[in-house]
Amino acid sequence: MKWIVRSGAVDREVIVEPTAEGFSVVLDGEAHDVDLVRLDGALASLRMLPESMSFEVAYRRQTRTAWRLAVGEREFGLEVLAPIEAIAVGGGSESAGRSRIEAPIPGKVVAVKVEMGDHVEAGQPVVVLEAMKMENELTVERAGVVISVHVEAGGIVEAGAVLVEIE
Repeated sequence: MKWIVRSGAVDREVIVEPTAEGFSVVLDGEAHDVDLVRLDGALASLRMLPESMSFEVAYRRQTRTAWRLAVGEREFGLEVLAPIEAIAVGGGSESAGRSRIEAPIPGKVVAVKVEMGDHVEAGQPVVVLEAMKMENELTVERAGVVISVHVEAGGIVEAGAVLVEIE
C-alpha cells in the first residue's frame, strides 16, 4: 500500500507490502526488506534485512493520521496519509475569496455532507469519495459558506472535477 509520510514541510512516498519474512518497504525509490516484531504495547523491534541492522522503535498514535516515533534518543512527529488525503489537504490558500474542493482522482461520490448555504469550518468533511476501493473524506481548508454543490451521492467524477465551492 502506498502512503505519504509528512514530516514538517517534507512529503515522502512510502510503499509497504507484506512478504513471507515481514515487509518490503520502498522509500525514495529504494527497496528495503524489514522484519517487525512487537515487543510490548507501543514498542517494537525493527530489523533491516539482510544487513540485520536493528532498531528499537517506540510509537504513539496521536490522531487518525498523526504519529509520534522515538528511535533511540531521537523523536519524530509524522503525519501518515493515503495519497488522496495528501492531495486533498496539501498546500491551499488561506486567503479570502472562493475556494473549490476538487476530486483529486477519479471515483464514486459516496456521500455529500453539505448543502448550499451551509456554514463550514476548516477541516470539516464535505464529500466522501470512493477511489481505489477506499473511502476518503475531502475536507475544506478554511471556514466559509457553501455557495454551490456540483455532485450528488452515487455520481461518478473525473480527476479535477469541481465538487463543492466555498466562499
